[in-house]
Amino acid sequence: MNKRSKRWVLATGGAAAVAVIVAGVVVLSSGGGPAAEKKPERVAPGVVAQQFFTAVMSGQAGQAAAVTDAAGAAGAALARTQQAVPGVSFHAQLGRLPQVAEGATTAGVDADVTWTLPGGVPVKYATKVELRLVDDQWRVHWSPSLLHPQLVEGQSLAYTTTSAEGSLVDRTGRVVPADFAPVVMGSVRQAAGSLNGTPGWRFAIVDQAGAPVTVLQEQKAQAVKSLTVTLDPKTQAAAQAAVDQVAGEAAMLVAIQPSTGEILAVAQNATAGHDPLALYGRYEPGSTFKIVTATAAMTSGLATADTPVPCPGKATIGTRQITNDDSFELGTVPLHRAFAASCNTSFSQLAADMSPTALPEAAAYFGLASDFTVPGITTNTGKIPPADSVPARVEAGIGQGRMQATPFGMALVAATVANGRTPVPQLIREMPTEGAAPTALPGGVAGALRSMMGEVVTGGTARELARYGAVRGKTGTAQFGDGTRSHGWFVGYRGDLAFSVLVVNGGSSKVAVAATGTFLGAL
Repeated sequence: MNKRSKRWVLATGGAAAVAVIVAGVVVLSSGGGPAAEKKPERVAPGVVAQQFFTAVMSGQAGQAAAVTDAAGAAGAALARTQQAVPGVSFHAQLGRLPQVAEGATTAGVDADVTWTLPGGVPVKYATKVELRLVDDQWRVHWSPSLLHPQLVEGQSLAYTTTSAEGSLVDRTGRVVPADFAPVVMGSVRQAAGSLNGTPGWRFAIVDQAGAPVTVLQEQKAQAVKSLTVTLDPKTQAAAQAAVDQVAGEAAMLVAIQPSTGEILAVAQNATAGHDPLALYGRYEPGSTFKIVTATAAMTSGLATADTPVPCPGKATIGTRQITNDDSFELGTVPLHRAFAASCNTSFSQLAADMSPTALPEAAAYFGLASDFTVPGITTNTGKIPPADSVPARVEAGIGQGRMQATPFGMALVAATVANGRTPVPQLIREMPTEGAAPTALPGGVAGALRSMMGEVVTGGTARELARYGAVRGKTGTAQFGDGTRSHGWFVGYRGDLAFSVLVVNGGSSKVAVAATGTFLGAL
């Protein structure tokens, strides 16, 4: 027992000060030579009882044991108990000290004992200290019941605490490790705050192995409920591996479960840095925005998925000259075919024929105008302003000009197609997101988009992904700055997994498609 952590108090019913045990006295004879050793003076039994409790209270197990009739057993038991009750204080109130008759060999004194546990909780009992005359000296008769009436040989008292700390767990129920999803977990831990509840404790009689035999007093821990982060370990690992394979340019991936809105993964490579740009960094979406343009065309009555549209290699629309990738041309083809081939000239012309608000209104179906407050992260979906002029609409129709979206926002776009309605994104299950889901896609639009996005993989610009199952999506090459550089995108879904992949300054969509293949291949 650490003396510094204990307060030992002894009070007696009017007893005198504690006497010192006299080990022996040597006196000289009148002739100057040594006389025979004189026996130690007998100390009164009440004083011996005081000596015992004083030593116990001061943490001196050896001194307490020395005034008992079983020093070895007493010393071991006292030391074991002292080590097992950290932070516990002890008080003994002795009763009236006995008057011992001449020739008596036993005596007794009453004592009221209190163990005060951390927090001021008392554990009280009354006991009787028996003393015996051993070798003409009074000794406390050792019994474990001196420490508690229910103690027997081989047992001791112990005070233990129980942690009440909650934890952050992933969707599989496992505690989130320190290095998991670093781009978001720092802010998640801040949002979660302290997960410490009220610790529990137990004061018990234990056996030699420390197992409880009798619980004398106990307070159950009041733990804070653990919080569940919706991230999926396997999906997160696959996402991180996918972006890490991209060298030299910032790469990001966000994955969402369309049926629930739960965020399954957020990953960035080292080039992207530590700021969660995947969640709020806005970039030109390029041809991935053709999902929105196609929706605007279908909801405004301009076209259906089967409407023939011209797809020349180049076209001057208003004051803008629009060119397809490598100036490919298809002639006049159904809209779904122009979508799969990512025909810029087709979609710029469609946008030019729309009202100024048609694209922002269509974008709202996909959550790109929503303001979600997701506990644990800061998010932004994009910025889709009205296009008041034909040149502005020409550029907007292919995700250029003033159109901007985040990887998070484009993952919601893919989830909307899969679900038919934008799911409310969620990251911590016990902390609901603020913000309402947008209106569901109009009848028939979701089905048409799913078919069109499937054709992108089976016969369009993302054929490399066909071997990864029923993948549906849209590629995007988005020029930015002076037009000489481009971001690479792929957004899509497979089953109940929607995602977006962005490679900043990737040059084309090919690098994003390759990263998508790595991602899906690992799942």
